[in-house]
Amino acid sequence: MKEQILEALTKPYCHMVKDINKITKIKKDDIKLTLKALINDGLVYQDGNLFYLRKKGIIQVKDQGFGFIHTNTDENDFYVSEYNLKDSSNGDLVDFYVLPKTYKDNLDNGVVINVLERKNTHVLGILVSKQTKNKTLYYVESQNADYDVRCYVEEKNLHNATAGAIVSAKIIKYTSSIRVEGEVEKILGYENDPGIDISLIAEKYSFYKDFPQVVLDELDNIPDSVNSKLYPNRKDFREETIITIDGDDSKDFDDAVCVKKLENGNYYLGVYIADVSEYVKESHPLDEEALFRATSVYLADRVIPMLPQKLSNGICSLNEGVDRLVLACEMEYDKAGKLVNYEISEGIIRSAHRMTYNNVNKMLNGDIETIKKYNDIYDMNIEMSNLADIIRNLRNKKGAIDFEVPEYKATLDKEGRPLSFELRTRDKAEMLIEDFMLEANQTVAYHMTISNLPCAYRIHENPDDEAVKKVFNLISAIGLHPHVPRNKFLPKDVQNAMNMVKKDRSESYQVVNSMMLRAMAKAKYSEKNLGHFGLAMNYYCHFTSPIRRYPDLMVHRMIKRLILHTNNFESDLNHFNEILHDICVQSSIKEREAIDCEREVMDMLMASFMEDKYGQEFVGTVDSITKFGMFVLLDNGVEGLVHISTLDGYFTFNPENMTLNSSRKTYKIGDKVNVICVSASKKKRQVDFVLKASYDKMISGDFYE
Repeated sequence: MKEQILEALTKPYCHMVKDINKITKIKKDDIKLTLKALINDGLVYQDGNLFYLRKKGIIQVKDQGFGFIHTNTDENDFYVSEYNLKDSSNGDLVDFYVLPKTYKDNLDNGVVINVLERKNTHVLGILVSKQTKNKTLYYVESQNADYDVRCYVEEKNLHNATAGAIVSAKIIKYTSSIRVEGEVEKILGYENDPGIDISLIAEKYSFYKDFPQVVLDELDNIPDSVNSKLYPNRKDFREETIITIDGDDSKDFDDAVCVKKLENGNYYLGVYIADVSEYVKESHPLDEEALFRATSVYLADRVIPMLPQKLSNGICSLNEGVDRLVLACEMEYDKAGKLVNYEISEGIIRSAHRMTYNNVNKMLNGDIETIKKYNDIYDMNIEMSNLADIIRNLRNKKGAIDFEVPEYKATLDKEGRPLSFELRTRDKAEMLIEDFMLEANQTVAYHMTISNLPCAYRIHENPDDEAVKKVFNLISAIGLHPHVPRNKFLPKDVQNAMNMVKKDRSESYQVVNSMMLRAMAKAKYSEKNLGHFGLAMNYYCHFTSPIRRYPDLMVHRMIKRLILHTNNFESDLNHFNEILHDICVQSSIKEREAIDCEREVMDMLMASFMEDKYGQEFVGTVDSITKFGMFVLLDNGVEGLVHISTLDGYFTFNPENMTLNSSRKTYKIGDKVNVICVSASKKKRQVDFVLKASYDKMISGDFYE
């Protein structure tokens, strides 16, 4: 009976007992009793003598005051008028019902019943004071465009904050979608403090530099140096020529390498990773804080570390010339690049050199002065380059996709204002270290799998074929015809298509690369080994960065307690199997938040950079097209929207080949265009362009004729 009544309530104009009776033929008294039970179950909502199915969805509140609810189903979004929002705010999970549709309605109208889960629990912004006749009002003006509210604060809840302070206020009462009440929880700084805009964004994502006192207290028990006598059973690598290779401005070094030719003609590759688990003990405050953070975050002018500096830059960092504890993954490759032997062990190393990518690249490019300076490792650098070429070529043959994700480095002035943006480049040194880390990660994951041991795998599931097919259609639209498989796409299919674009349509490569990346599934952590599509690897985990990633630290713990020291094997095995899923979920969530935080900081800086560029002309590339316009990417990484309403003519969006078409003109992805900056908002992280030709017509008045 319940199912019949629930089905009836999905019908148009069926919201009263008599309507349900007419459709189902169930007695009215039985309908009333069943409806009462359904209301108690939370499946039906009653408004007077009308009954509605309850739905759940995420609400998006627009600047104009109304909202839309998205339900993650095939249903269209539901429109919610300002009067039916109740106290919901942007991003909240809400419980709602759908109003009967009238002949005047073009949209499905929803009414919020209540908020199930708040997205925003704090308001971040500037504290403002306003004098009235009777008293001084205080409120926090949100600096978050996605949650543009005022948070009123009583004087007793200011907690020493004064007007002009940038604060985080905890919400204690939700009054409406634009007004809340709260109390100041943290003073972040003041409006003109250098870097305060970045601090606001970091706080929004709950990333902060300061560690709790209980963690700082634990650091007192951690040594500043390694006493090798305390580790007599570790493998001693201190006589080996081992080096770190990192960026010029790196402060922590969690991986080191050694490469040499063996007497049998094979290659030896040693990858030595800081043994963080020796100092970060499970369930201790330091470990709990590391799991909460799960990752280090790299913002424009700062690093927010997963571990305190005493570890990340000190005892766990493989600094030049000092003893350090490591987990070593030693691998042997034949001349074809096939792994023929490996060993995983605990060890002690002493780095011979703190090398930089810049200096290694100079050596590989034949710079005489640099070669003289590092003559003792020149031959090893050549062997490293040779081995990297061999294993990269083998990986490419298997179908690994080299997604080139453009990264930009922001240069800020002393006040924290952006001066310029520079595209980071990858040269030989950067690539060979990446190759060696991939090999170690793959080898460790392989060993954990064949040993039937738990592991925090790094997985990249197969993409949605329809999403990839759309990118292939785009490649066809620019005049190329890659092979489209009959069944599912394999890494080799994607690799071949991307290589084709890179070779024959190089001007469109970055745009197509970006589109293909969006079509891919998101990589994440899992206790299940589901393989890595992008790398074309059946086994893969993260082992090589335990200073800045919690899953790597977990893998180290499992290696040590399930392979190297098996005194409590059964209990440790059960323990790791029990906790691993939650750790993988937490690590994936925090990684996603870190990526979003880093991206939002960069968007804010780029919008800030463009705020004084009104009316200036730029050359850019169309890198995305939607039904409301096209996004144009400048060479410095700034991206802005050319809204469809500003185009000269009537344009329609073709989703098949991602174009905007009029009777006279077609715009497609990869087109070079001249644009004028017409607005930029640091708060909204948004830049708006108008095409130069349209702008000229607007100025002259011809655009509207």
